[in-house]
Formats: sequence, C-alpha cells, structure tokens
Amino acid sequence: MDVSVREGPSSVFDPKLPIYYQLMEILRDEIEKGQYKPGDALPSENELTIRFGVSRPTVRQAVNELVREGLLYRIKGKGTFVAQPKIVQDFFQKLLSFAEEMREKGLEHRTEVLGLDVRLPQQSVSEHLRLPYGRKVIRLERVRFINEEPIVHVTSYIPWDYFPGMEALDFTNLSLYQVMEERWGARVSMARRWLEAVPATARSAGVLKIREGAPVQLCRTVTWDDKGRAVEYSVASYRGDRSQFILELRR
Repeated sequence: MDVSVREGPSSVFDPKLPIYYQLMEILRDEIEKGQYKPGDALPSENELTIRFGVSRPTVRQAVNELVREGLLYRIKGKGTFVAQPKIVQDFFQKLLSFAEEMREKGLEHRTEVLGLDVRLPQQSVSEHLRLPYGRKVIRLERVRFINEEPIVHVTSYIPWDYFPGMEALDFTNLSLYQVMEERWGARVSMARRWLEAVPATARSAGVLKIREGAPVQLCRTVTWDDKGRAVEYSVASYRGDRSQFILELRR
C-alpha cells in the first residue's frame, strides 16, 4: 500500500467543527473504503501532520479516538495498525438464529458445544421462563466462532417439559430454533432482549480467548413461541472488541 506523505491544505477542514473530529472521520472513511486494510500500519503522527497541515496534538487526539473505538490498535515500539472490522450484529431488528444471521452475512461460522444437561435452574432463570419451582430445564452452553475466531459465549436454558429428550441431541451443527420447530412444533415468534456492557467473567474470558475483565456486551434474551410460551432464556457474552450492534429507530 502507498503510504507516501502528501501535504494537504488545512482549508479542507470546516472551521465550525473540531479539527480532530474531522480528521478522525477522514481516516475512518479511508479505512472503511479499504485504503488501509486490516493489519496495515497507519502513517506516523509526523506524516499525518504534514499531510493534513494540522498539529501533532490534533493528529494524536484523532488517532486516540479511533483506538478507543477499536478501529485501530497500537503495538508498543512498532506503531498504530488497522484492526479487523467488527462484526455487525443486527439481531435487535430481526429474530434470527445465529446460524441464519451469519449465513445472511456470508460469514463462515461454526459452533462448539461446551455443555448440555438437565438440571434444576436458579430462581432467576425460572422467573424469566415463568416456570413453577421444581421444573427442570435443559442447559445448553456453546461458543460460536466466526472465521475461526471465538465471538460469542452463550448459555441457553430451555424448559424440559416442552422439549423432553432435547438433551440427547448434538447441537454442533443444529439450529436450536429450527429443532424446536421441526421436532416439537414450537415456532419461535417473539423475543425480548436486554443489552449491557460488563467486564468478562473468568469463564467467558477463557472461552473467548480474551483477558478476564475485558469489556463484553452481555445480552440476555427471553424467547416465546407462537403459543405464547417462554421457550428459551439465554445469556450471551459478545466480545466487545469484535462486535457492533445496530438498532434502527423510526418515527
């Protein structure tokens, strides 16, 4: 890639907006258009200062913002580099299984099952599923990979009474929602989701290959079928450095 220094006039900037913000948007646009590809080194502060005709503190602030956003990353003693693009998750707009969503995006994906058993749930799980005390659930723990990179660690709780025998299935290559519909006639029709940023637990950090305490996006979901039954309660930890969520609002 050509990273030659090009001196540019500072008049390209709008005096009504902060210069660092405009520079940040220019660099973002160049990255998104592929001028700088994942793994490429960003030009040095001095090169960017000359190219855009701005001060080094302005360049530093713009680059720092892009590092905070995860678009860039630094390696001490080597420089600043373009990060792998985040995976856009739009499941707040569509009710799709993970496999369905990844197929729509054309991304290579796979699942590893970490645990599958029948147990008495904690009270909070029973409450989300509206189960009386003493009713068992199927606990399904999985890690989902995209392009061989662990992206989400998810544990699902499913009422055993509705899906007896599900614990005997191998979900390595099965879609939970598809199995519910095809084998038990339970068509998923609605979901409610809660999203918050939290530090990764030791368990999720180990599964996702990140440090304990690193930021993850925790998504709790209750899913109902077309009979109005709560058929799944799930807790999913998405890597904060590799995931981006989109919500579309209209008025």
